[in-house]
Amino acid sequence: MARVLIVYESKYGQTQKIAQYIANKIRNTGIETDILEDHQKEIVGLAKYDGVIVGGAVYARGFPHKLQEWAHRHADVLNETTSAFFSVCLGILENTPKAKKEEREIVQGFFKKTGWCPQQWRIFAGGLKYSKYNWFIKNIMKRIAKQEGSDTDTARDYEYTNWQDVDEFVNDFLVALKTAPRHYEIPNRADTPSLGL
Repeated sequence: MARVLIVYESKYGQTQKIAQYIANKIRNTGIETDILEDHQKEIVGLAKYDGVIVGGAVYARGFPHKLQEWAHRHADVLNETTSAFFSVCLGILENTPKAKKEEREIVQGFFKKTGWCPQQWRIFAGGLKYSKYNWFIKNIMKRIAKQEGSDTDTARDYEYTNWQDVDEFVNDFLVALKTAPRHYEIPNRADTPSLGL
């Protein structure tokens, strides 16, 4: 039976929500699926997974440093397995060619820095989690939201993720997982690569 790992980092909760949604969709097909947020510091043998999905949100035009370090450290194994990446970003809501180009460049920059080239990747809109922001971040996000014509009532949170897009991402991953041969076998050695986050 195939086994899938989902690794993510979430600061305000929307990336976590998307990762858990993806995990549940894959589990519902009968595939064993583990999910790990990198602050948990668990050690898991990465090579035993047939597929890996990694997700992170964009902050200040980049991804969390821990997530980038993890992907760089495991790039060789990730490149030998069925893998996918999802980015969570509010900027994708700005429906202009310039904004879309910038979002793509941020993701491609992540791949360049880590040396990992997943078979597929997607950008999802995130949310405005005003209830989780401190005073400073809340005011910055409100100002940005106002400039973009988005929601500015800080008394509530807003979610913009298109779950149909997430479903399509999962379906594409499952097709790739089913059709791709497994290239990376678990070494019969004590130093099996570990998922040290």
